[in-house]
Amino acid sequence: MNGRDICEIANQIRRKVASNNGIDFTIDDCTFTGECQGTCEKSNSELDYLEGELSRLQSEGVRLNLEGVFKIDYKPKQKIKTPLNDVPLNINYEKLEKLKENPELSNLPPRYLDNLLH
Repeated sequence: MNGRDICEIANQIRRKVASNNGIDFTIDDCTFTGECQGTCEKSNSELDYLEGELSRLQSEGVRLNLEGVFKIDYKPKQKIKTPLNDVPLNINYEKLEKLKENPELSNLPPRYLDNLLH
C-alpha cells in the first residue's frame, strides 16, 4: 500500500467520523506532487480540527458515534509486476476486521485509528 492509499483510507475514516457526529468537515484536494508518505501538514491540520470538534462534543456531554467508520470503500490496486512475483497491493483486511470487533475503539481519538491501519 502506498502513501496515497493510506491517506485516502484515513480521509474516508475522518469523513465518516465527522458525518456521524454532525461535524462540518471538508478535506481539501491534495496538490502534493512528490512521493506521498500517507500523512502531511495539511492532513495533520485537518485531523487536529476534527479532534478539536470531537473533544468539544465530548465536553458538552455528547456521546460520539463511530458506527460504520470501518466500512470503508477501498478498492485495492490490481497487481504490480516485479521481477520476482506478482505482488498484490491491498489493505490488511484481517487487521481491519479485528479492529472493527474491538469495543474499546469507541473511546479513541481518530488520530489513533489512523495509526492502527498502518
